[in-house]
Amino acid sequence: MTILDRVRAAHRPVGRRLGIAVGMPAPRGLLDGIAEILRDAGAAPARRLAHLRPRPGEAATRPGDAAYFIERYGHEYTVIVLAPAHSNDAVAEACTAEGCALILTTLPV
Repeated sequence: MTILDRVRAAHRPVGRRLGIAVGMPAPRGLLDGIAEILRDAGAAPARRLAHLRPRPGEAATRPGDAAYFIERYGHEYTVIVLAPAHSNDAVAEACTAEGCALILTTLPV
């Protein structure tokens, strides 16, 4: 099962929970595949695909920043896709609390 298969299986949009968030950097192929999943679900990727960008001058999303995003906006997302280096217990706990699926993948770090 590929990462995109896992995202497609976990993405069950309902109510306000329509989006997918991805930690950056992420490969273009992954972002394009997730955009396709969103379009298939009737959502506009420009509106429903969140890029969790790193802080200025940094190369990757910090786990603390990902956890903060999920705690604040997780109610709008079905799936959070992160590299293991961008995740920690706080991220997993925030996903559980907000009802988001956390999918860990080998993204560039």
